[in-house]
Amino acid sequence: MLQFKSLKALVALMLGTGLVFWAFYSLGMEVARAAGSSGGLSLAGDKPKAGKGIFPVKARVSWGDGLGAGRGHQGQDLMATCGKRIVASKAGRVRLVDYQAGGAGNYVVVRGTDSKFDYVYMHMIKAPRVRKGQRVRAGQVLGYVGSTGRSSACHLHFEMWTRPGWYRGGGVRNPRPYLMSWRRASR
Repeated sequence: MLQFKSLKALVALMLGTGLVFWAFYSLGMEVARAAGSSGGLSLAGDKPKAGKGIFPVKARVSWGDGLGAGRGHQGQDLMATCGKRIVASKAGRVRLVDYQAGGAGNYVVVRGTDSKFDYVYMHMIKAPRVRKGQRVRAGQVLGYVGSTGRSSACHLHFEMWTRPGWYRGGGVRNPRPYLMSWRRASR
């Protein structure tokens, strides 16, 4: 039987064990919920296979919440100053330009032409500078960093979805490895 020299040590052990259990339980619940609603959630082991891309924010960024984040977060937040340029990471065709007050704010979805992904750019400061059906080239300005919709700070929320695409039965892919690769390549 374990013996503790103080009540503080016992409480700290119990609290630590409880937090670890809670974290794994929460992650499992979010993965299960996302798998049932979005066609699957890929959290680890993603190796960039989408070829060369361009980092989507033309400014200094800090990394915010990533995939999962304890609440079913389906992308990567890139914190940046409002008004900084957001560019297309890959060439493609604009599938959707819209506004969602309770979620994405001003956003655009681009279907990659040389990859199997839809690229989603959210929370733009104003309506994107592109229109549905338009072809975009990698590096083309799509809009500007903002905090529209359900957002509490200026950032780009960036998502990647496998075919058949964003909310069309595709699965969310962890964009962080791709973003890191594209960022390294741009330096």
